[in-house]
Amino acid sequence: MSGPTDPQANNATGAASETGTGVDHAHVRPLLEDDGSRDGPAILTWMVGLLLVPAGVLLALGLRGAADSRDPRIPDLIAEHLPETGVSNPVTGVLLNFRGYDTLLEVAVLVAAMVAVWSLDRGQRVFGLPAGRARDEPVLAAVLRLAVPTAFLTAVYLTWLGSSEPAGAFQAGALLAGAGVLLTVARVMRPPTAAALPVRIIAAGGVAGFVVVGIAVLPFTGAFLAYPEGWAYPLILGLEAALAVAVAVILVELFVDVPSIPAPDSTLDTVDPTGDPLGRALAPDATPPDPGAP
Repeated sequence: MSGPTDPQANNATGAASETGTGVDHAHVRPLLEDDGSRDGPAILTWMVGLLLVPAGVLLALGLRGAADSRDPRIPDLIAEHLPETGVSNPVTGVLLNFRGYDTLLEVAVLVAAMVAVWSLDRGQRVFGLPAGRARDEPVLAAVLRLAVPTAFLTAVYLTWLGSSEPAGAFQAGALLAGAGVLLTVARVMRPPTAAALPVRIIAAGGVAGFVVVGIAVLPFTGAFLAYPEGWAYPLILGLEAALAVAVAVILVELFVDVPSIPAPDSTLDTVDPTGDPLGRALAPDATPPDPGAP
């Protein structure tokens, strides 16, 4: 049997419920609002789905066949010819000497991802604040003083260690990227967006380094990315260093330039009646045209 109802308790409960609902609505509403995008025809979605099913089946069959046809002598062959690679780590020897094409394509995929993300945002979004306006937080400053130099030194060590132990450019690049993200979030470093020419040059430096080295060794070995005897170690170490920097810049750029989901902007309707397919607001310096102007 329920007791008497307290009107003040009901009012407080109702107010708290309305407040919570309002807060939730304020957070969820930007995700539910129409951002101006338009869904494609339903028939197109079904056609794409029907094409993906057989493609997935063929891919699975191909991977199964590749696993069954693997030569069991490969590990022994790698160990036998490892001294020719100039390094003592078999993973580095395979990825940067025997199968240098694989690493070249891996870096090319990262560059393609950066280009795709940049094409979505075109460098319009401003992330953080310019350098010199860092947050005045003692804890954050202490973390930066400790973490960033440590990350840099460890990345250099991992780049060098990759020739003999499980390490290398990608591990070092990821560590440098973490330091870069920390500096960007703390507003110490200007965000390295892909709209900046130096960022594009550094990001493409990994792929460019591979191509340049591969072409340079052609007159001596007659094969692309086949290093001359005695030059394998310095060339691999140089490529590792270039890759580490390129990977770091690309990862930080992907963190900075990925478009967020902004609140709906009514000015988009005055610029393009169909709406912006990405739901982005106008650039800070852009001025909407006057609808009544000729």
